[in-house]
Amino acid sequence: MTLPNPAFAAEEQHRADGMAARAAEISASPGHPSSGSLSLYQSCARTAYEAAAANEAQPEGWQR
Repeated sequence: MTLPNPAFAAEEQHRADGMAARAAEISASPGHPSSGSLSLYQSCARTAYEAAAANEAQPEGWQR
C-alpha cells in the first residue's frame, strides 16, 4: 500500500486541471491547430487525475 502524498496529489491535480482546460479550449474551436493532439491532452489529464486520486488520503474503508 502506498502512503498518501498530498503535495504530489496537489501538483497532479493542478496539472490535470490545466490539461483539461486546454482540451476544452481545443475542442471548442473547430480547426484549432492542436486538434490532432486533443486525445493526448485528454489522456494526460485522465492520467494526472488518477495520480492525484491515488496519492490523496482516502476516506476510511475506501481503497485506492
